[in-house]
Amino acid sequence: MTTDELHQLRCRMDAINLRLCAVLEERAQLCRAIGAWKQLHGVAMADPARETAMLTLLLQHAGTGFDAKALARILRLVFDESRAIVMRATTS
Repeated sequence: MTTDELHQLRCRMDAINLRLCAVLEERAQLCRAIGAWKQLHGVAMADPARETAMLTLLLQHAGTGFDAKALARILRLVFDESRAIVMRATTS
């Protein structure tokens, strides 16, 4: 691999990282909206069954890039941080 090829790969990685940040920001905004709806309607903020269902579905559609355990850890962290966003948004 040449230095130029490495640079091109890194540029692609940078673009993916930016898209990942944008998707996570969109998810955070949705979490705030869902949290507001739940608060208004007296629904529990956390829904473990829903999180389990989402995780199961996502792992079923996972590619071969990350092994299932690694991907599950990443997704659980996203879910944990999403719950924290909701809690901050609904307690302020």
